[in-house]
Amino acid sequence: MKRTHLTILAAILLVAAVVLAGCGDRRTKISSILERTDSYMNREVLVGGTVTKTYAVNLVIAELGAYEVDDGTGKIWVTTKNGVPREGQTVGLKGTVSSGLRLGGQTFGAVLREIERQAK
Repeated sequence: MKRTHLTILAAILLVAAVVLAGCGDRRTKISSILERTDSYMNREVLVGGTVTKTYAVNLVIAELGAYEVDDGTGKIWVTTKNGVPREGQTVGLKGTVSSGLRLGGQTFGAVLREIERQAK
C-alpha cells in the first residue's frame, strides 16, 4: 500500500515539474527579432523592457504613436493606437512583427504593431 502511494506521489511530482518547467518566460529577445527579422515577420511575439523614447499624435478620435523599448539585448520601435507609455516605464507587450523599411525585397529594420500592453 505504501509503495502505491509513493509511486502515485512520485508521478504527481514529476508531472508538476514538467508543467512548471514549461511556464517560464516566453518573451522573445529583441536582439533575436532584429537579427532574424524575416523569421519573425507577421508573427506575434511577447517582449518586455524599458521605454526609452516616445512620439505621440493626438487626434480627435484617437492618440496614435510610437515608442522605443529596450530589453537589454536591443531596442525596437512599437506602433500603437492606444496612447504611448511614459519614458522610463517598464512594459510587457504582445505585438506583431512588421518591417520597418523594405527596399528591393530586403527588409531593413523591424517594428512591432502593438496588440496589447501591460505597464509596471
